[in-house]
Parts: sequence; C-alpha cells; structure tokens
Amino acid sequence: YRDFEITGMLSNLKFQKVGQDSIYSLSEKPVYIQTATFLKSVADKTKQQFLVYTLEDEDTNRDGQLNEKDIKALYISNSDGSNFEKLTAPFHELIDWKLIEETNTIYFRTAEDSNKNGKFDVEDKIHYNSLKLPGKAADVKNYKIQ
Repeated sequence: YRDFEITGMLSNLKFQKVGQDSIYSLSEKPVYIQTATFLKSVADKTKQQFLVYTLEDEDTNRDGQLNEKDIKALYISNSDGSNFEKLTAPFHELIDWKLIEETNTIYFRTAEDSNKNGKFDVEDKIHYNSLKLPGKAADVKNYKIQ
C-alpha cells in the first residue's frame, strides 16, 4: 500500500467494527479489486469517510475468470464497507478517476463499447462523469466536454 491506498489483486475485503467480533465481506458476489483508496481529504472536511475502489466485477470477456482482462469499474463505499455501490455504467470501462479536494467531487472517465465489437478502440464513445460527495450512485452526473 501507499499513503491511503491499498493495491493488489484482492478477491474481496473483510471489515470488522471496533468492539465487535463479527466480520463481514465488502461484496457477496465475486470481485477482483485492484485498488482501494481512502479519501482522507473528504474525511477531514466533512467528517464522512469513503473508500473508492477500482475493480472488475463481471467476466466480461467470457474466459471463465474474473481478472484484470475484464472491464474495470469504479465503486464507492463508506469506510466500514457499507453502502458499496457501483458508479460506472454497465459495460463502461473505467479510464481514470480523480478527486478534486476543493469541491469534494470525484471526476471519472469511461469508455463505452459503442460499436459493440467487444473491444475498446477509437470508434468508442468517451463519457465524463462526476459525483459530489457525500453522494450515491444515483447522484452521478454525466456531462460533455466541448
């Protein structure tokens, strides 16, 4: 890990509340987590704590394995793993994401396989999205760059 990010090829994360014995999984369905990032600056300002994840959640290339060759998605949860939600649209490949600390807004880009050829190429459409924190997946805004 580095600073406030855990990286690796994780099949899931487990959470335990302080003072309790029970442990629970982030997701009940299989996921392949590449990064889990704690948004420290948001927590410092709003006292709400979030984790942002880049992961694969579906065997999109149908090779029988969930791995880095599948479509990457962006997820968010509270720091205790609750309210785990997908921010990217189905079958949209996450390109990148960035937190703008001054506004507590996550901006992210995705590619849509608009020509349905099963590959991401120059013919595909790029989507620009934002989420003002605290927010839910339903609050994701799609916008156009001129």
